[in-house]
Amino acid sequence: MSSVMEIKADSEYKLRVAEQGGTPTAATSAFEEELAFPGRLNAFLMVLVIGATLCLYVFINPRIEPYSFVPYVLIISTCVLLKYYVMRRTSFGEIFRQRMQLLLNGVVFIFVALASLRIFNHLTMSLALPLADPLLDSWDKALGLDWMTYFTFVQNHSLVSTILEVAYVGFDGASLFGFVVLVAMGYFRRARYFCEIFLITAAISTTIALFFPAVAAVVYNFGPIDQIEGFNSAPGIYHLEQFMALREAEIPSIDLMTATGLATFPSFHAAGGVLLIAGFFRTRLSIAVTAFALVMIASVPVFGGHFLIDAIVGILLAATVSVLNARRSCYAGLFGKDPNRY
Repeated sequence: MSSVMEIKADSEYKLRVAEQGGTPTAATSAFEEELAFPGRLNAFLMVLVIGATLCLYVFINPRIEPYSFVPYVLIISTCVLLKYYVMRRTSFGEIFRQRMQLLLNGVVFIFVALASLRIFNHLTMSLALPLADPLLDSWDKALGLDWMTYFTFVQNHSLVSTILEVAYVGFDGASLFGFVVLVAMGYFRRARYFCEIFLITAAISTTIALFFPAVAAVVYNFGPIDQIEGFNSAPGIYHLEQFMALREAEIPSIDLMTATGLATFPSFHAAGGVLLIAGFFRTRLSIAVTAFALVMIASVPVFGGHFLIDAIVGILLAATVSVLNARRSCYAGLFGKDPNRY
């Protein structure tokens, strides 16, 4: 909690950005907007997530391995020290100082959010509510969706399988990567917008997933097997051991260094693809990011082990959050055409 308070206290500085495309310019820019990071919405959402996590912690009384916080503490401490160093070095240019301040505050905020949401996700899965796999499978069938046909297609095409697997694994650091790149490109407003839509979508999807715990589509259709023909190892079962351990243990144990995402419905991987597209829309990386995001979304039913309905709802959720957040007055003109194609 102290890290969150420090972020809020340290983030009162203002970011000056140009209206069109968010590209930073000299102090003589014709139009500038002041925008604080992380902003009230991000701070409010973080308080909600941490508050809900603490309530579940008191109710469930799990064991959280203390050593698993070490990487997070090291990263956050390093960012705080670098922030202090940048503030003290007056020889740095103003734009460089602004970017570094935003970058370091953002990295701290993201890692606090990741840790909080991961603990929240694992605590919700330890509640051992009835498995929702039959329900999710029935929704697929009611919509005429054939998960097995798609799985078999990927299974029988090794090149497609390899590309999808690489894309699925590559998404793990997408939230941090996207934020860092947007800051490096000078899109300050987009960086905050991107951080907000990720946090909002992650919090909502994790909360919904609480009521739909599932072993997911691969295990539901094939069982907990270690090998399926056509793959190096069985896809879509990476979560199973942790998921079942949380449901069956008298005292659930959480290790942040090895904890995986356990939310099935909706799929946050599928949602994340849409968030990447929204964050980089009409930037010079838009085409490349969109191509990666679409391939990654296509990997979700197989390598994420998700039912097709999981991916569809995840996409709809992320699209709704992205559009609604972009309509806020502080993001007016954010997606306007950039004449310089920066």
